[in-house]
Amino acid sequence: MIDGEPPEFATIGQIIERAREILEPGPHAWAAAGAGEEVTLARNRLALNRLALVPRVGRDVSEVDVSTSVVGVPMAMPVFLAPVGALGLFDEGDSLTAARAATDRSTSAMTSILTTARWGDVAATAPERHFFQIYVLGDRAWLSDLVLEVDSYGFGGLCVTMDCSMIGRRDRSLVDGYIWRTGETVGLAGRGWDNSWRARFTWDDLSWLCDQTATPVIAKGIMTAEDAALAVDCGVEAIYVSNHGGRMVDHSVSTIEVLEEIVAAVDPRIDVVIDSGFTRGAEVCAALALGAKAVGIGRLQCWALAAGGRRGLARTLAMIEDEITRTMANIGCASLADLTPDHVRWSASTLGWETERDRP
Repeated sequence: MIDGEPPEFATIGQIIERAREILEPGPHAWAAAGAGEEVTLARNRLALNRLALVPRVGRDVSEVDVSTSVVGVPMAMPVFLAPVGALGLFDEGDSLTAARAATDRSTSAMTSILTTARWGDVAATAPERHFFQIYVLGDRAWLSDLVLEVDSYGFGGLCVTMDCSMIGRRDRSLVDGYIWRTGETVGLAGRGWDNSWRARFTWDDLSWLCDQTATPVIAKGIMTAEDAALAVDCGVEAIYVSNHGGRMVDHSVSTIEVLEEIVAAVDPRIDVVIDSGFTRGAEVCAALALGAKAVGIGRLQCWALAAGGRRGLARTLAMIEDEITRTMANIGCASLADLTPDHVRWSASTLGWETERDRP
């Protein structure tokens, strides 16, 4: 039991299964799909499964603090809601519902530029706590106008997605035939936008963008130490390690494989966050041990919204926080600062392994 309430869902697995049961095949397949034959999608999960935790004992863990911060924004737990453009498929409140659930748990949500919710309404759920994600859909004048407006709402940071020059070709979606199209986006209405600008965005443009705002800028989609260093040179205040949940480039490396080298490549004052494949608190602990300040959840956010709306998502965050707290205590860590690379090592995969209960 968490927070003294009878659990509507007792496990993350129940959330995922409930979403599978109630969603129409099209929206479920849209969120579940990865690029191509989904090698990257599988690799994200396989790599997280192979990264084992190494417990230490004999430490005072009677009190465990799981709080963190990203670009100065405090979070009660080291998990945030990653930006998802189609949250309206899973809850009619779209990113507004997600932001309210994140606020319920005193953590942050990254709202997508493609949300059907009003950007200002999302920010107002907890001023300076949430983040705004940007797809580059226009020239510098377009970006300047966008940033000027978004800055007025009081977001805690701007997250620029850099790993989506073209939408990945996804076999599952092509076979399924379901196509998600951007809904009635209040924020983009009347602004005009063109997806082709995504492929034109360069480091020079990122440097220019950082100069246009006093709001911290986060570069999303960084997968190498070299690109992390370039992003920092441009003026970003955080690096977001992500392969878009395996949705853009098939046969890519997993995010957890490159995390440690990226952390080592940037100044310790630069925050590093990560997503792609995370569903459990123990996996979050492994990423924190390798230097991440926080972990984003994308697909799991979709499943939680579908399963129970705001309450279901808040419940999911509560379960993950509980898993993190218990895991940290049992590996000898009273705070996130106690987690180090010594707490993880690569081990054998258990994917496909059946428990005694599952065997016929």
